[in-house]
Amino acid sequence: MKIINRLILLTALSLVFTACNEYKGYKKTESGLYYKFYSQNLSGYIPKNDDVVSIKLEIRTKNDSIIQPMKQLTTMMQPSKFQGDIFEALSMMHEGDSASFIINAKKYFNAYNYGIVPPFVDEKTMLWFTIKITKIETVVEYKLKSQQLMIDKEKELINQYVTENNITVTPTVSGLYYIETKKGKGTSPSEGQTCYVHYKGMLLDGTVFDSSIERGEPFPFPLGQGQVIKGWDEGIAMMKKGGKALFIIPSSIAYGDRGAGDLIPPYTPLLFEVELVNFQ
Repeated sequence: MKIINRLILLTALSLVFTACNEYKGYKKTESGLYYKFYSQNLSGYIPKNDDVVSIKLEIRTKNDSIIQPMKQLTTMMQPSKFQGDIFEALSMMHEGDSASFIINAKKYFNAYNYGIVPPFVDEKTMLWFTIKITKIETVVEYKLKSQQLMIDKEKELINQYVTENNITVTPTVSGLYYIETKKGKGTSPSEGQTCYVHYKGMLLDGTVFDSSIERGEPFPFPLGQGQVIKGWDEGIAMMKKGGKALFIIPSSIAYGDRGAGDLIPPYTPLLFEVELVNFQ
């Protein structure tokens, strides 16, 4: 009997030992999240909810099959959707840290993949997440950076268009390029006068988003009353009756950071072929 009891005890200890070493080298949080750090920047910033976190992420199965190859991603920190999920993992890290986390696959796909679970996944399937936090920013910092990137990109597009089309005119203080293609006669319209204009509006790549010519009649509007974009008020005021011009209008005097509909994204410069048919 003593021998049997001893065998049972040894078997039990063996099972406990195996369970404790199921994921060798990993530690376990109280919530059940397994983790292993490769490098830590303990003086670095830890992300809080609503912070924007840029990470490098790779996801593998137990057998090292790649679910998602290493790629750069940006996500906004949010409360965990289940114990031991990816946002709990991120909340343990500092900017500059790299680590590995073992997360339940079914819970992960249900929470973050619209409930679409791959066929190989069952209740016990685990996934290995390798994560490196490359940048942590507040929402305000991220928006300002994104806006500046779009502004810089717009300037590049305008400069490229001007260079490729050998445009030599100097832009106005507002950034408007006014290129006269046909001289008009008489005087220029005054603020408050109704101008009748034929136009074709395009993106710099030539995509047409609006045209009065196709409608068959000029577009009327009161000059300087804010009824059109600022670039139009400024450009039309420089024209004379019967004149034609090309406007290159930066977004700052067009549709700015809002854009317009599906065809004009935020921070998009515009190109207009314009004819001042009449004014009164």
